Order: sequence, then structure tokens, then C-alpha cells
Amino acid sequence: MFEWLQLLYSICTSGPAPAYWREITIVANAAIAVAYFWIPAAMAVVFARWRQELPFPWLWAGFAVFIVACGLSHGVHAFHAIGARTPHNWLALSVLMFTAIVSAIIAAVFTYLLPKILRLASPAETKLRLQEAVAVSTKGLQDALRHERVLLREVHHRVKNNLQVTASLVSLHMRRASPGSVSELRSLRDRVEAMAAVHIQLQDVGSSRLRAKPFVELLVKSLTSSVGRDGVVVTVVGDGFDVPLDHATSFALVIHEVLSNALRHGFPDNRAGSIDIALFADQLWRSVTISDDGIGLGSERRAGIGETLIRTLAIQLGAETSWTSNTAGGTIFSMRFAEQDLVDRLV
Repeated sequence: MFEWLQLLYSICTSGPAPAYWREITIVANAAIAVAYFWIPAAMAVVFARWRQELPFPWLWAGFAVFIVACGLSHGVHAFHAIGARTPHNWLALSVLMFTAIVSAIIAAVFTYLLPKILRLASPAETKLRLQEAVAVSTKGLQDALRHERVLLREVHHRVKNNLQVTASLVSLHMRRASPGSVSELRSLRDRVEAMAAVHIQLQDVGSSRLRAKPFVELLVKSLTSSVGRDGVVVTVVGDGFDVPLDHATSFALVIHEVLSNALRHGFPDNRAGSIDIALFADQLWRSVTISDDGIGLGSERRAGIGETLIRTLAIQLGAETSWTSNTAGGTIFSMRFAEQDLVDRLV
């Protein structure tokens, strides 16, 4: 190995040397040394800006130390050439000059690109700006959502007020109506109040979906007070599910009609009894079962506007309904309809 190095050295030092070999050697080595010192200095400015994002900082530091060491070695060669007695031939000088030119070009490119690199945002700054932009956008969306909820509550409030005014007008007409029409007007008023109860809950929760169980409990309290069946105990059990706003009124009126029929006709002569309302929900279906232990609602008792309303509203809900006799006496009404989100996905 040593012989090969001696051969290489002899090739670089053999042959005629130009007259200014010493000056060329000094200038070339000095230029290489300056370039080698300049490049890590420029890198240090960039690394200082992005030191937190640099992967393996020890590797970059080692690379900078290596370049500086190369620059020091060329500086030593430049000083050594001042008193050197062995001249360099054209081959050695050509390699030195080529290295010096390439090093100077790279240093110039670093100098040109350094301001452009420093103008670039670091990954941490970019992340911070994105977080700030997301925070601003989120706040805007939250404000818009809050404003929408306020508007929605105001809409429900106004609709509720209008329905309550309508129910009050019907009550005024009941005072002057003939005895035969009071019952029909009372039923009309109760239906209007049932629709108003929908908007009362939606106004309170600020939602676009009706919570079935709290609404049914509110409807039971209102209807039992209106009909005056204190001896009839109404219980509401089961799952709490939501009904979309598009179907809330239909759902409310169906429950109102069935419960009203049971209270008015299932327990004549102030007969005591009980009505059980069971709510059930799973991933596919929502169902309501209303059973009572009264005298039973035959087809003749269910005939009329209430029965027509139930059939029509069940179609709007896409619901299946059935009337059956309770084994313990009384009537069982069942209604089942699909979960609306599943319907929307299938459509």
C-alpha cells in the first residue's frame, strides 16, 4: 500500500513544474480553505434557525467539523507551499485549481440561497401558523353554530307562541260553542297544544331532533291534566331515542291521538286504570307500544278523525302500526319505524 502511495506522489511531483507553481499552489489551497470555512458557517446559520427540527443533529455537527478540518488541512498546505522545495507539476496543480473552482462555486451558491432559505418558515413555525389558522376557523365555525342555534331557538319560540295563540283562540270558541261541538274543539285544541309541546322541547334544548322520552312524559302530563283522568296512572319506560325534526310533529300527533283515545274512551265513568308507554330503540328500528287495561277500544271507538290522522301520519313516518287486544283487558297499540339516519344512508 505504501508503495502505491509513493508511486502516486511521484506522479504528482514528476514532470516539469510551471514557473509560478508555488503561487498557484498557495492561492488554490487558500481558496479551498476559505470555501470550506464559508460553507459550514452558512450551514450554521440555517441550522441555528431550524435546530429543533433537525434529525440527528450530531450527524450534521460531525459533517460541519469534517468540512472545517478539510479547510484547515488546505490552509496548512497553503502555508507549507511557501517554503516547499518539491514543486508541483501541471497534473497536481490542475487538481488543486479544479477543487478550488468547485469549492468557490458551492460557497457562492450557498451565499445566494441562504437568504431564500432563511425566508422559508421552519416546520415548527408552519405548524404554529396552521394551529392558529385552525383555531381561527374553529372559532368562526363555533360562532356560526352558536348563531344558528340562537336562530333555531327563536324559530321554535315563535312557532310555539303561534300554536299557543291558536290553542287559546280555540278555547275562546269553546266557550261559545254548542255542547255538541265542544268535544271536537277540545280535541282540536289538544292537538295544537301537542304540536306546541314539540317546539317547547326543541326550543329548550336548541336541537334539530326531538328527544322522544322527555317529550312523551311532557305530553302525558299535559294531556292527563286536560282530559281530567286523575285515576289513570300513565308510566313511560324504555329507551330514549331521537326523532328528526322533519318527523317530530307526526310522531307527536300519533302519540297524542292514541293516548287521547285511551284516556277519553278506555276509562269511562272515571274508571281507574293504568296506561303503559314503552319506548324501544336499536340500530335499525324505533318502536312505541301503548297498552292500557281499560274496557278496550273497538273499531267503532277508534273511528273518526283520530284514526284517520294516525294512518296518515304513520305513512309520513314510514311506520308500521297495529291494534291488538290486551289479554288482561284493554288495548295495545304498536308503532315501529326505521332509524332515520339509516334511511338517509340507504337512500
